[in-house]
Amino acid sequence: MLSLKRWMYVAFMVVVVSSIFMIYSVNQERTKNIQIKNTHINEKPVTKEQLADMQTVDDVGIPSVRIFGDDEKALYRDIYQNVQQIFRNMHFRVTCGSESDSALNIEELVVFCDESVGKYVDLVQLGEFIADGGKVIFAAGLPEGNEESYLWSILGIREKSVRENKTHLRFEKPLFPVQAKEMVYDGYSASTWLSLRKEAEVYIRDADKGVPIMHTMEYEAGKSCLINGTFLADMRCSGLLTGAVGTLWENFIYPVMGTKTVFLDDFPTVTYVNDKLSMQLYGCSTETFVRDVVWRDFLGMSLRTDTPYTAGILTAAASDDSFPAAYGSLLASIGKSIMQYGGELVYETNYEKEDRVAVNHALLEAFSETFPAYQINGMAVLSEHFSEEMLHLSEHDRVRVVRGKLGWENAGFSDAGTTDYTMFPAATFGNQMEDGNLFALYSVLASYGMVSHVFDINQMIPRDEETASWEQDRRQLGIFEQKVLKQLSWLDKATLSETEEPLRSYLKLMYGWRTAGDTIFLDCSNMMQGQSFFFRTDDRIKSAEGLTYEEIGNGYYLLRVQQNNAVITMEEV
Repeated sequence: MLSLKRWMYVAFMVVVVSSIFMIYSVNQERTKNIQIKNTHINEKPVTKEQLADMQTVDDVGIPSVRIFGDDEKALYRDIYQNVQQIFRNMHFRVTCGSESDSALNIEELVVFCDESVGKYVDLVQLGEFIADGGKVIFAAGLPEGNEESYLWSILGIREKSVRENKTHLRFEKPLFPVQAKEMVYDGYSASTWLSLRKEAEVYIRDADKGVPIMHTMEYEAGKSCLINGTFLADMRCSGLLTGAVGTLWENFIYPVMGTKTVFLDDFPTVTYVNDKLSMQLYGCSTETFVRDVVWRDFLGMSLRTDTPYTAGILTAAASDDSFPAAYGSLLASIGKSIMQYGGELVYETNYEKEDRVAVNHALLEAFSETFPAYQINGMAVLSEHFSEEMLHLSEHDRVRVVRGKLGWENAGFSDAGTTDYTMFPAATFGNQMEDGNLFALYSVLASYGMVSHVFDINQMIPRDEETASWEQDRRQLGIFEQKVLKQLSWLDKATLSETEEPLRSYLKLMYGWRTAGDTIFLDCSNMMQGQSFFFRTDDRIKSAEGLTYEEIGNGYYLLRVQQNNAVITMEEV
């Protein structure tokens, strides 16, 4: 018979062992019972109370542009189409040169999207138009040699030679709301060598040879701006166009999204293949590396900058082999963490139109078990193809907002209108900032007033000894945090689903403005209260009614319009 002391010892051991198994069981069950709901989508339709009152915008104040270009030549067709789309997104009244044979209107901004200007207008008449006060943007550069030399004096050109690819850019004057002194463009742009007169104002030069990339020139009562290159064939360079408008107009007001959205693709899903290498390089398994190293740094950046993440897991693809293995514990722990800090989980699809569609049913079941109360409302489309069939991967979820890509039809923006979803574009992609992304981020910010950037987590997971570069990735994350998120704290944080309402306001908006002395009258309709605008001016705001304003740098203000009719009073010069 056991003594009392031994009996108590045995009972203690039984309790300890039972507790260990109980804790283990609880941890296992956590992956099947996380009661977090998705509150990003408001199921109720937007009411009249949420919308600003309807009114008619005075036609006199609506900005107008006439655009000349060619739909036949591939490179210049892209510039022509992109320029039209950017101005339509800014709600300009857009007229294409081919739509009207009337003389140039001094009230219209004129933009050429072809290197050969003479085939669209008589150059002498164009010179007279500028001399009389006209504003002209040459958005596609100029041809080599002496062709169309009549324009040289108008543009302040002394000499002109051959074209070369120029991608290392040095900013000499403020152009974007935020910019670095030097930035790299990671595409191709053919820029003509130029020598300018001293009266020309250069905003951007090639950092290597000093070739002017963007400059303005006053000619009698008018002014012109030359974008020396084919940058605008790439929608990510759209900020060069809005910046060019700002150099020609003393006051320039245009609508923007006013949001920052950061996407984590293929997260928190990883593969098992790199465990051995991960142990060799980092002394831990891939799962531990993702959870305790990669996610820790991302979470820290989120908390320091108040930036929620939209994380996507590959759910539909061309084949079953496309799906990486999902760690149940990662899905539960990181997925829960993303939700707890205001983030969102969405589906990802990656297949072309002709492909068979494979659906990751195992993931759908695991997700439903892990997060039974969570309804997925968003979808990230990774390929160039999208169809509404993708919206119905699960009966439980209802996709309301789709992530497309900047540069798709209508630049990747679309309103629900006749469909059950809206489309919001990702603008920039990649883990590296210095070799192109920083320029693209600042450029898109200038034109659309948004950050919409995608990180690919799989590219941060070690694959072989040559590409296991986490320390470099961590440094690039630091650049993104310091030079993007912290400098753009005035943008509203948003997940994919949270872009729905500002997107509708941005697309449906009607607006115009007019100036009387030191006063600017801004009229709007079809907008939601708080609709964002950029206001670029060489002067300073003294006061405003009907809107709030914040100075954000380089001559830019962020306006948040609260009423249909707003009044801005400028300081007397």
